Amino acid sequence: MQLDEKDLVGGALRLRRIGIDEVACVALLAFFAMQGAIPGIAPNQANEMTNTAATALMKIVGIGSQVLADGAICILILTHMRRLRRFVFALQWTAVLVVLATCSAFWSQDAITTARRSIPFALATLFGLYFASRFSVQKQLSILTVTMVLVAAASIVLAVFFPSIGLEASTGHFGNWQGVFTQKNACGRAMVFATATVLSNGRMNLPRGACMLLFLFVLIMSGSRGAWLIQGALFACYGTARVIERFTPSSRKMLFGVVVLALISMIALAWLYLPLIAALLGRDASLSGRTAIWQQVWTAIEKHPFLGYGFAAFWQGMKGESYNVIVALRFVIFHAHNGFLEIWLELGAAGLLLFMMSYARAWRKLGPLLWSGQINNAFWMIFVLLLVALYDIDENTLFAFNGLFWILYVAVLADIEILATEHSEALHGQRRSLNGPMRLSAPAAS
Repeated sequence: MQLDEKDLVGGALRLRRIGIDEVACVALLAFFAMQGAIPGIAPNQANEMTNTAATALMKIVGIGSQVLADGAICILILTHMRRLRRFVFALQWTAVLVVLATCSAFWSQDAITTARRSIPFALATLFGLYFASRFSVQKQLSILTVTMVLVAAASIVLAVFFPSIGLEASTGHFGNWQGVFTQKNACGRAMVFATATVLSNGRMNLPRGACMLLFLFVLIMSGSRGAWLIQGALFACYGTARVIERFTPSSRKMLFGVVVLALISMIALAWLYLPLIAALLGRDASLSGRTAIWQQVWTAIEKHPFLGYGFAAFWQGMKGESYNVIVALRFVIFHAHNGFLEIWLELGAAGLLLFMMSYARAWRKLGPLLWSGQINNAFWMIFVLLLVALYDIDENTLFAFNGLFWILYVAVLADIEILATEHSEALHGQRRSLNGPMRLSAPAAS
């Protein structure tokens, strides 16, 4: 009887030790995945989702959920401060970018909005660092998979039983699934990242296969043709990586160069034959009006090219500089439909340069891991870096306020820095072990 009580106590302690951090991360990641779908946090996007104005109660719930999320992040940070201090080196240029976003309140066209939103942005960055330093890459993928299964299942429930919320309400897209997200493209984008977690989490088995089918089903029902195209690119990248890992390190470098040249050629061909490709996807050559948006956004950038208009401060509807963009386009928009232009708008050329330096550093640090035969450990990093680049061509996925993909990007940058440091230390250890016996045996040889 006494033994059974000890077993029960031990089991309860293990359950509590295993579950609390993971549950908190799942809840926070789900919150960030839905981001603007919660009224009160981003009312414009929430209105776009429901096609109705946010009520006072909805705003209270939205602001309350934001406070709870930020409070949970603060608790995680404070309880793991020593660990974060150890791994803060992993932020590199990203930390400078976050400082720039926070300081942009001094020159922002809406200083209050910038100050109010840059603090949660900084907390989200620290949460990304916490996520990478607290869990192994394998554990991160497991937590992300659970999160995506929950939001995918919730999206099915909303689409089937609550179609007024779960189905796209915009003209021309009615009936497409948006689920718990702001619109169909956000739903499709999340499912693409979800499939990336499955592909990165080891060989396919029954549970992973079921998750993959679930994510692909929701992706198809979203009707997001851009997401379908990027999903195809993701599968092609996965297949290419699986082929490359079979070759020797020197051959991998050569094959990687060939792949990069092939990608550049494909992008050039896609640009040259854009009208034909757009027609095949059921779109016009203007990419559903995006080229006109980019032209007007560039006009706004030219007025404040170096430091921008302040973090999260440009899109003010019919106020500020966004008024000129909306009047010229004759319809209301809430972002630049290009992640790189969005960074330039908000933080100027300085912010875009910092992002590009962080992105280039990530690939440079990832290279030795790929050549050394650890490509299996790098699938997730490769996919996130690739998807960030592809999606930010015609969407704003990275700098979206309270967005999940900024957290994933920060976590991947930290993962790369941590793995690169471990890889470098392992190589130094091997060299010392090889050189040691030679120095000891030298006198005997003479």
